[in-house]
Amino acid sequence: MLTAKDIKSQSHRMAQTLRDILAEFVGKPPGDIDIVIIHLRRAVEREENIKKLLEACGTSMTIFPAIDGSESNHPSACATEPGKIRTKGEIGCLLSHVAVARKALDEGKSHIMVFEDDCIPVSDFSLEMVSNYLSSIKNTVEDFDIEGTKDFLLLGTCGCYNWRYITAGVNATNKFNGSHCYLIGRTMMEKLVGSYEYITKKGFLVPVDGLLGFLLKAQTRWALCPENDSALFIQNRAIPSYILGDGETLREE
Repeated sequence: MLTAKDIKSQSHRMAQTLRDILAEFVGKPPGDIDIVIIHLRRAVEREENIKKLLEACGTSMTIFPAIDGSESNHPSACATEPGKIRTKGEIGCLLSHVAVARKALDEGKSHIMVFEDDCIPVSDFSLEMVSNYLSSIKNTVEDFDIEGTKDFLLLGTCGCYNWRYITAGVNATNKFNGSHCYLIGRTMMEKLVGSYEYITKKGFLVPVDGLLGFLLKAQTRWALCPENDSALFIQNRAIPSYILGDGETLREE
């Protein structure tokens, strides 16, 4: 089990460096930004992923206890695919992301960087790579007067269903797979929480990546993402999935 000592020892060398990079990008004080790892406590095999994130990013992070979908009676009927029942893992994942957004809103955070506990940095990862990615985005946004970039930004996906090339290293998408690493601002957090509450009252559910995509389409906008899925952060697909099964089912490569 990860302890506070583990987290401190992994982050002491470059404390708050990632937070400073993100703060500079969004133009906010570092204290207005939280970096969160959603972690299902019983998924102890994922603690190694968390250690890799802490070591690579060199900054303090909040480990948020994931809501266990296996213990929830939440509606599971899919709002977008009639007759389809979403898994307990998808329920827990959605509830966890919404809870993280609610907490950040309550605490007055301007932005949060959200990681899932199956996320790891690429093998050649460096903070300079993140800085360069954000610099490319910032320059592109200024050149083409793109709005909303700082309110929702992907630092990795498991593939995009709809995408457009923007510039070297940067694509745009409004329908993507995966929610393992993204930066989100207050306006998008409020929309995420509000749309979740609306859909739930109707007795339905939408997986969190699908819900974020619908919010982008509703605003007629796109989120920027790395051109290459394996550029910064990736989903560790060598470990069992709690979305497809209860920690027993391996993902297809």
